[in-house]
Amino acid sequence: MLKINKSEPLYQQVYDQLKQHILDGGWDPGEKLIESKIAKNLQLSRSPVRESMRILEHEGFLVKREQNLYVFQPDLNDIIELYQLRQSIESLACALAAEIATVDEIEDLREILEQTVADLKEGNTSEIYQCNTRFHEAIIRASGNSHLISVMNGLRAKVLYCRNVLVQFAYVRVDSFIDEHFNIYQAIRDGRGDDAKLLMEKHIRIDLDCILALFPNEVLEGGWQ
Repeated sequence: MLKINKSEPLYQQVYDQLKQHILDGGWDPGEKLIESKIAKNLQLSRSPVRESMRILEHEGFLVKREQNLYVFQPDLNDIIELYQLRQSIESLACALAAEIATVDEIEDLREILEQTVADLKEGNTSEIYQCNTRFHEAIIRASGNSHLISVMNGLRAKVLYCRNVLVQFAYVRVDSFIDEHFNIYQAIRDGRGDDAKLLMEKHIRIDLDCILALFPNEVLEGGWQ
């Protein structure tokens, strides 16, 4: 299942592989993870596995119940709360990027949009998804705020996991999102920080609404307006 290159630091390597295994759906949400079994599969002592699982618990990918660790099982309310965070952080990133983004960073955004248009024409779902992710990541980097970038790195993985669990790795918006991206890009390019901020807030709200529309009978508690 998992392989370890013993020339690299163990606990970080175990952490990276266990986290990726979770993100890839290698374990079912709610599945109980047994430290000794994982260590045996990796042909390692339990110490680096224990440290890796402790980090994953701290990040929220594992949940402790009665001294046992289980893979986090999200629901739609978790998605709502994570998207509320995204809305605040990524809209701020847009405002900052509109002030300080470099010519190269603006050009990077433009090239991503061009590639997105091409992938939409070809109907390449996986590439559309990758372009969408690249666009948002490029804005985060262009914000120039190292702490914001660090926070979003952790949040992005959690959002990805929750989306994958709830929509079975299949959800990709192919409606008007490219127009929304283009409007955000123009606002950043033109230095219109307030507009870029509002456009990103609206974009993320629409994105979540599209996800929630897939579950019309769910009772929600996250306070999304």
